[in-house]
Amino acid sequence: MKKLYTPFKINGLELRNRVVMSPMSMGHCHDGIFDDSLAEFYRSRAEGGVGLIVFANMQWDKVRHAHNVPLLTDEKYIPTLKRITDAIHEGGAKVFAQIMHRGTSAPRATIDGLEAVGPSAVPRKFTHFEMPRALTVDEIKEFVSWQADAAIIAKKAGFDGIEIETNSGYLYGQFWSPLTNKREDEYGCQSMENRNRFIVESLTAIRSAVGAEFPLQLRVSGSDLLKGGCTGEDIADICEYLDNTGLVDCFSVTAGWHDSTVPLITMEVPFGNWNYLGRQIKAKVKAPVIMGMRQFITEAEEVVERGEFDGVVIGRQWLADGQLVNKAMRGEYDQIRPCVGCNALCLDAAQAGKDTGCIGNYECNREGELKNADGKFPSEVKSENPERILVIGAGPSGMEFARVSALRGHKVTIWEKRNRTLGLSLFAATPPRRYDIRYLGQWMERECRRLGVEIVLNKEATAEDILAASKDFDRVVIAAGSRAVMPPIPTEEGAPLVHAWDVFEGKANLGNGKNIVVVGGGDVGVEVAMTIAEIDTITAEQLRFMMIYETEPAEKLKELLTHGYYKVTVVEMGKKFAPDINPGSRWSIMYRTKQLGVKLMKETRVLKLGTDYVSVENADGVQKIPADTIVIAAGAKPNNALYEELKDKLPKVDVIGDSVNVGRINNAVESAYRLAMTI
Repeated sequence: MKKLYTPFKINGLELRNRVVMSPMSMGHCHDGIFDDSLAEFYRSRAEGGVGLIVFANMQWDKVRHAHNVPLLTDEKYIPTLKRITDAIHEGGAKVFAQIMHRGTSAPRATIDGLEAVGPSAVPRKFTHFEMPRALTVDEIKEFVSWQADAAIIAKKAGFDGIEIETNSGYLYGQFWSPLTNKREDEYGCQSMENRNRFIVESLTAIRSAVGAEFPLQLRVSGSDLLKGGCTGEDIADICEYLDNTGLVDCFSVTAGWHDSTVPLITMEVPFGNWNYLGRQIKAKVKAPVIMGMRQFITEAEEVVERGEFDGVVIGRQWLADGQLVNKAMRGEYDQIRPCVGCNALCLDAAQAGKDTGCIGNYECNREGELKNADGKFPSEVKSENPERILVIGAGPSGMEFARVSALRGHKVTIWEKRNRTLGLSLFAATPPRRYDIRYLGQWMERECRRLGVEIVLNKEATAEDILAASKDFDRVVIAAGSRAVMPPIPTEEGAPLVHAWDVFEGKANLGNGKNIVVVGGGDVGVEVAMTIAEIDTITAEQLRFMMIYETEPAEKLKELLTHGYYKVTVVEMGKKFAPDINPGSRWSIMYRTKQLGVKLMKETRVLKLGTDYVSVENADGVQKIPADTIVIAAGAKPNNALYEELKDKLPKVDVIGDSVNVGRINNAVESAYRLAMTI
């Protein structure tokens, strides 16, 4: 058995393995009270084999706290928390309460309009520079007392330990950082003792409240990733200092503050990218170290096997697949539904105060809603009337429908006009560092084939073909996706037009001319602009070679990374570029697009598409933009012609996904699952 799946102790608490489920806000909470469905979400993950679950963001400030998060400020919250901890224990796992205080990271709107408080009155980018105020010494002492009270409540609620959230730029870490701690008293940054005084007093009070055997774990950002903040070396020294106090039973390592302009957990971050920060801490402490941030299960097995870390912390993969550890222990790696690192329904939803989910897993966080009296999902219940079903289209909606239908006992055939599956989701996965989106479609295809779904490629369906084949099927489901919209713009004959989708598919000839104009600045327009602008920038492998052999100075390497062959302009009528990309991904896409020198023209109307120019009008008047190639990225509309032609000619015909409404991958998956569960 791999070491990752062997027992592990934190203080005196034995875990059945070394896989920890990262703290994630899941929602289902109002005024500190949880509805019953959240317990079923956690029960499912415990039954999925995880050793330890960290229950996120439990707040102890009795004055300033959000209302849609777990609270440890009063014993009245114990009953709903106890249902959750009981469910986790019944599933075979242990659970820690993660206690936190956002300090100066708390926007006033989330704390009833009160001032945020912290070590010093330093405004933060994360709150759009709202001015906080500095805590008094008496308030700090009160905070220490409140944490002890919260720890007692957590223990009574059935939690097996406490994790203190110092990471991401929250209160405890604010005392460490010279960016946020300008104090000159005993809580200032002048010495290691002073900058750790608050956390040491907190740990001491909690330890006194819960006893010597109750595990206390510290979650730390291995580096703030902010200029002037704590470096990796600083944090390693702080952890060494705290380790020597004997108050910390385990260190859980992440990276970065929310204020950082470095992507931390999106798909563009390589798996294991931040492990070096954990290794720096591991080298200086005696307590166990568990590593989080972009840990894939196979790499997690390797780093624990080598002894780099004592365990790993995995978050969003548990949203994508609640059976993660069970499948990995059986060697069923290909059957693990992947997390694509998009943040769309997890981190973004949590920060917006919504219930968390997963774009590829409709069942995630809907356990209470979907499971029947026997605790089974619709996908685990065989249909009473198995059907032979023909699906048109092998994109996300078509394959998800086929997968769930096959699980329910139906015999499914898919016709796909292309020579591949994935549909239009391939285009979302084509821009640089967006490849991970493909993993979901690839998993769907593997699962369909494993379950006996017949996938026929290069089969373009006409209404006549479907009607002729209908004698062999009980139902037809149209999942034909969407089709491109060509805008009604006056166009000169011979204008060098290509479509963005053809660029992504590698079918478009961009030519030798350097001037590219993209018409449309939505998600497709911005991503195709970034894709084109990166052409002939140096690759990661080339950069590695150049850095190893020091062929160029750092400034030259940066230039080679940010200057490609083409000069790209994006023209958009609206006020915002790529508004449909979820915030957790959008900011880094826009950052890279601008870094590549793409010219972004918003509130600009296209007047004419010429043979070597695009005529536009905006507040600066009418102008001609040189254009050797014009890329059209003007949106899409449902491809529902087949359904309209067949709906009155077949007894059972349905339509799902973008063929109904153009949306995101999660919309396609939801419509497919919901239809499949009813048949």
